[in-house]
Amino acid sequence: MRLSEIGDKEIIDIKDGSKHGQLWDAEMLFDENTGEIKALLVPDFEGAPSRFRKNSDYIKLPWESIVKIGEEIIIFQSVI
Repeated sequence: MRLSEIGDKEIIDIKDGSKHGQLWDAEMLFDENTGEIKALLVPDFEGAPSRFRKNSDYIKLPWESIVKIGEEIIIFQSVI
């Protein structure tokens, strides 16, 4: 799957149904040695708990927390 194919997908937390924008709204953090995606920085539109925040505007979402990439949404599970 190409990035251009998933950019419009809505990012949703399966725990509480909170929406965090589209993938285009997120920043990706890469491992400099391997090029693997390590995490996404997604907008904090719903006011996530402080331990998930990089700053007041974003939540650092480890790549491993993504449960499913569907046709219209990306589902992740926060650890609250």
